[in-house]
Amino acid sequence: MLLTTCSVSRSTSNPYVVTSVAQPTVLPSVTPFPAGASMPSVATTAPLVAVLAPATAPALTPELQAIANEMDSYINLLTEQGSFSGSVLVAYKDQILVRRGYGLANQEENIPAEAQTRMRLASVSKPLTAIGVMQLVQAGKLNLRTSICTYLSDCPAAWGPITAHDLLAHTSGLQNYTDFTDFNQVETKPVSPSDLVARFRNLPLEFVPGAAYHYTNSNYVILGRMIEEISGQSYPDYMRDHLFIPLGMFNSGYDPGDASILGGTRGYIGIGSASIAIDTSNLYAAGGLYSTVDDLYLLAQALDEGNLLSPELFQQMYTPNFFNYGYGWKIEQRYGNTVIYHPGLMSGAVTYLGRYPDAELTVIVLSNNEGTNSIATADYLAGIVLGQ
Repeated sequence: MLLTTCSVSRSTSNPYVVTSVAQPTVLPSVTPFPAGASMPSVATTAPLVAVLAPATAPALTPELQAIANEMDSYINLLTEQGSFSGSVLVAYKDQILVRRGYGLANQEENIPAEAQTRMRLASVSKPLTAIGVMQLVQAGKLNLRTSICTYLSDCPAAWGPITAHDLLAHTSGLQNYTDFTDFNQVETKPVSPSDLVARFRNLPLEFVPGAAYHYTNSNYVILGRMIEEISGQSYPDYMRDHLFIPLGMFNSGYDPGDASILGGTRGYIGIGSASIAIDTSNLYAAGGLYSTVDDLYLLAQALDEGNLLSPELFQQMYTPNFFNYGYGWKIEQRYGNTVIYHPGLMSGAVTYLGRYPDAELTVIVLSNNEGTNSIATADYLAGIVLGQ
């Protein structure tokens, strides 16, 4: 069975849109935090808003409370139908409408999902990796339009025309290694980043870099390797030091394959059926991160405040290229508003992180149930708020 973490379905009319299918389970772990770094427990019970808003935050207006209740009822219905389990957070104009878990993070041990339950991110890892790359651009260490061979040791000659822009925007022409027919033979085994790259480094490009679009996990694997070679840190350490710790995202990290840090969270095909365990070192910077809805909301707030990157670099990230894909984000229109988002799909994890910046709306959906349609769920929740 092949695994893919991606955002779009294959179109028979366009060979450069990659397959998105449900597949094997991920059992994440964490890179240890430096000595002295504060790290809260995996799951704590806290009242709605208590963690993410001041104690003096005003109560929801009757109108917003009705919207919050409608959202909660909708997600409860999905949970009762067996098509959702996990965590959801919806924030509107700095007020939390929904922040809670639904169903079970672990069916065998009857562990409930909560707002601080650590969940696999699948391809929601990609926008976080893209932010890490753009930090290097801001530091003057990476030029988006220069050949990636400038930054990579032992770079194949065929990769000479590829730029970081191409990798970020999925226009490199690299073949997608998770689509290979033999991927199911290796996906449950640990792999080093260099050996992961070796699976596709000597293959011919599918098209001239920049000429077409193919959503490809290989692109973000190479971006992870570039982060390592340019920064001198491992990808997990770089993300920890430059994104997670600065933002207080202490329940987020890289998932090399050990499930102990998740407090028991497992992935499922549906009710009573666990997904096949894979080792997420096979996804690396393309889909190997984990987080919580609380932590992702901290990220969303930082993005809204514009403090992580310069306005110019944010504009580049959010500029659509082929198929409305920017740098690690899809940029589309919903309900008369721009939505900047990325979904994720892999075995045992279906995810979504989206922001409507003009409407000041954030929607985060993290599910450990492959029966979840995260995009449809997030769009429905957004429609309740935006009056559609």
